[in-house]
Amino acid sequence: MKVTVTNTALLNGGDAAIMQGTAQILRQAFGPQLAICLRDQQPEAARALYPDYPIAALFHDRLVEWRGSGRTKLSLLLLCLAALAWRTPLRASALRLLPLGLREELCDFAASDLIVSAGGTYLVPHYRLRPKLLELLVARLAGRPYVLFTQSLGPFDKDRRLLAWLLRGARAILVRDRRSAERLECLGVPETRIVLCADAAFAMPESAGRQHRPSNATRIGISVRDWPHFAGEVSAAMDRYLDGVAATVTELIEETDAEVTFISTCQGNGSYWTDDATTADAVVGRLPEALRERVKVDRSYRKPEDLRRELGRFDLFVATRMHGAILALLAEVPVVAIAYEEKTTDLFGQLGFEAYLHDIETLDSGALTRSCRNALAHTAELRREIAARTADLRASAYSATAPIQVVMESGQ
Repeated sequence: MKVTVTNTALLNGGDAAIMQGTAQILRQAFGPQLAICLRDQQPEAARALYPDYPIAALFHDRLVEWRGSGRTKLSLLLLCLAALAWRTPLRASALRLLPLGLREELCDFAASDLIVSAGGTYLVPHYRLRPKLLELLVARLAGRPYVLFTQSLGPFDKDRRLLAWLLRGARAILVRDRRSAERLECLGVPETRIVLCADAAFAMPESAGRQHRPSNATRIGISVRDWPHFAGEVSAAMDRYLDGVAATVTELIEETDAEVTFISTCQGNGSYWTDDATTADAVVGRLPEALRERVKVDRSYRKPEDLRRELGRFDLFVATRMHGAILALLAEVPVVAIAYEEKTTDLFGQLGFEAYLHDIETLDSGALTRSCRNALAHTAELRREIAARTADLRASAYSATAPIQVVMESGQ
């Protein structure tokens, strides 16, 4: 059996963690010999990091490569015609409308037994929807069964008709939160096709246990990120966020003599569009000069399993990146989260850790510092709670196995 997972972004460590968990779930559903092919935003760089997967480019990028960024309408039409003719006697003639490389990729895509749109958060207003939707459009026109893996979606303000048609055509849509499910129902997606389960990253292969590096100092990890989607004036809001993190770092070092490391899922890979180490440098530049020697900016790129291992060496992780938080939780490390999207708020609500959650829009350094103090004061208790609750979320992530099996068994 062959499954194609599309809309991946493997250079982002969080998305790579989602993909690793997705592969585990799919292999539990269909067996260890399952062939998994990927379609990624940056296929060449992704192949170098993940050579075990066949990785192709997204259809949108292939059309741009073929006709140029301003001339994709005709190429899009030809691709759609070829997909529509896939199950007809006109298939061979329609395929000849495409250049050889694109023709071969369409054949490979349409020959898949199942198309999976990767989990994550990309069908939301502040990201470009159409490049991601094109993969689903081709799948629907070619009559291939497709599912959307564990998502946070909406609100849907643009392209509602196209979204509704494509999402109603999915055999199953897995969502991380009830809000996303309600948005799908408003688009007419049948409730029976909506499955609520935990983020696929919780299904990553289990590690050997929490790592520990002997140290007399309290060790705190922090992830920060650039965020261009603040509700107000972005530059001023970004400064408030960075100032708030810097103030918390200052207080924690002065109070606990902590060693602080800035470390993230999106760093150290020059091929990716952003590097959180740059944002970390902006925080360090706001610290009193006397404290900077206690702070390190980790500039290494790590795959998810290696990053989880490294995060396991900390006593506390302050996470803006949600999947950085998940990897730390999987290493049984207490996490204080700074939420920039609904997904982090939903996750910490599911965990029952709302006391350790802060909104990036209204970040208050005093409240953030108090949460960190509280987490450090209750480390042993929190680790026990984390172990139990992540086990529940792991089981929830794997619960996706059953509806996916039903999709293939029923043909519906």
